[in-house]
Amino acid sequence: MKVSQHWEKEKYEKNARFVSVYGEELIEWLNPQKDEYILDLGCGDGVLTKKITEYGCKVLGLDGSQKFVEAARKIGVEAVQGDAQNMNFENEFDAIFSNAALHWMIDAERVLESVSKALKKGGRFVVEMGGKGNIEKIENAIFEIAGKFGFKAKKIWFFPSEEDERVLLEKYRLKVKRMTKFLRPTILPTGIKEWLKTFSVPALENAPTELHEKLIDEMTEKLEKELEKNEKGQIIADYVRLRFEAVKE
Repeated sequence: MKVSQHWEKEKYEKNARFVSVYGEELIEWLNPQKDEYILDLGCGDGVLTKKITEYGCKVLGLDGSQKFVEAARKIGVEAVQGDAQNMNFENEFDAIFSNAALHWMIDAERVLESVSKALKKGGRFVVEMGGKGNIEKIENAIFEIAGKFGFKAKKIWFFPSEEDERVLLEKYRLKVKRMTKFLRPTILPTGIKEWLKTFSVPALENAPTELHEKLIDEMTEKLEKELEKNEKGQIIADYVRLRFEAVKE
């Protein structure tokens, strides 16, 4: 999860708290059982991880950002820094949970290989991530504006179709039990500019730091014209989610 090293806890809390709020519904899919050992993959600041512990199970949070790991520990969550693409767990977890994190891990094959190895036989892999078409207008704007300034934006997200994800999962002995893709238009409470400042920084690593603000200003101007707004004038992002439960055979 090396691309997520840019996270700043305060900025995330201000501009992206909706991520964990929406993720609460995914816990119902996980259906945690007492005394299970569960890994929260890409745990962020540990807010959802802590909710899972309330079911009486043992939960370990893993995230690529040390700042997030420290934030999770501060609220009483056991958490470690690590790379989901290269985990060292083996037949250890009853379930692995991941909300809004898997799409940051662009080497999907290595992630799923690690996940399969880490799960016990019959263990559950419960995920919500961006699906094909997720934030398409935003991603296009990032590439277009970076190109206008003579820089190639870095591909930082992996948004698979249902079919592509199913093939990948089954390659690593993770049999899909249920899978759904759905539109989730998402109000950005602090606007598209703050969203870009929170999420798009890794895509701009080929551009000089002093140009980032200018690039984000131009992306903001473009997207404020293209993205829908609600009756209060708040920007609505074009989110598409892929949610699934797979079981290790």
